[in-house]
Amino acid sequence: MSNFLRPELFIYLFALAIPFSVSGAAVPMMVLLLLALYRLAVTRDWRLIPRGFWLFVAMFAWQSVASAANGLWGQFGRNLWDKSPLFTVGGLKIDKAVLERALKILFWSSLVLIIYGLLQRYAGFPVVYREMFTPDGRFRGLSSHPLRFAGFISTVGIMSLAAALFYSRRAYAFFAVISAGMLMTGSRSYMISYLLACALLAFWKSRKAFVRFVYSGAIGFVLLLLVYKPAMERVAGTFAAGHDQIRYNIWSVAWRAFTENPVFGLGVRQLPEYMEPYKASGFTDNASHAHNIYLSALAEEGFIGLVLMLAVFVYFLRRYLKAAASASDPLSRALAFGLSAALANLLVSGVFEAHFYTFGVWSLMTFLMGLYEGAERAQREGIAASPRS
Repeated sequence: MSNFLRPELFIYLFALAIPFSVSGAAVPMMVLLLLALYRLAVTRDWRLIPRGFWLFVAMFAWQSVASAANGLWGQFGRNLWDKSPLFTVGGLKIDKAVLERALKILFWSSLVLIIYGLLQRYAGFPVVYREMFTPDGRFRGLSSHPLRFAGFISTVGIMSLAAALFYSRRAYAFFAVISAGMLMTGSRSYMISYLLACALLAFWKSRKAFVRFVYSGAIGFVLLLLVYKPAMERVAGTFAAGHDQIRYNIWSVAWRAFTENPVFGLGVRQLPEYMEPYKASGFTDNASHAHNIYLSALAEEGFIGLVLMLAVFVYFLRRYLKAAASASDPLSRALAFGLSAALANLLVSGVFEAHFYTFGVWSLMTFLMGLYEGAERAQREGIAASPRS
């Protein structure tokens, strides 16, 4: 195969591009997909598809059925694209050098983005593409919204802590900067889930690491709130009068949509239209989503859609925790524990945010899952010099 079509090259390009541009990351994703389909057509070996990917396929199929049942033929076939890295990367044999390099590229590119954002805000560095901070001071990177960036950067931060705890202490430097970037997004939902997921990682390491993280994490969190006023204002706003009621109102609208359409739901991405009259009346303050992945699944895909989504989390959590407990290689152990904590982060934040179809969040998540599958395949089947087989 041509050196320009070596899969590892596009793995590195994805890790480099995803912090800066989801559109840019889609290019290596597409190449990896074409290579995976070609490899599957030539070998006709269905074992190249990781087992867990079929759960995403089942979700995709049910969403298509639910959309068709609602007469939404134009929605057929959505929502599998951002899950494809599990298939395209997970079907490779990835050696340790490629795995380590891909993670380093991801950490470094995220670090550069955060530092450049701070320089842009405080040192007058030129704006490239867009301002990385919103007018009210929330860090959004180059994403369209701070919540989307928070979902992405929280996953990177969790993986950097896993690397520091189980593989190399040098990754603590990445974790410190990336954590600051995550907290500056001002996302209260991800602040909660991120801190809990990181504490969970430290607990899995040892009691001593857990105690150390609780103290250092609390001190670091408080110091950042004191230094960075917009984050403090966001946290204080949680206790503002009426804040909780609006969120409950949004959830009640999503629940009502489910009770009216319990089998097929409204159809994929149809909840915003359903919510619009409630926003117009002032009952809710937005009509973009349900602020909850579980209610979103119920409202748009019915009970079966929720069951399938939960099956994804249960399957992979069980898989990675079991793998981490038995792993002998430190890097594989770090990746397995990191993926477990990253899934926990998304489960908890999902109580408050609707992120399951956010490209930047799940293309990264399934990319990391694919890296683990590929590395495990290499250990299980043996490996050549590069992940071409």
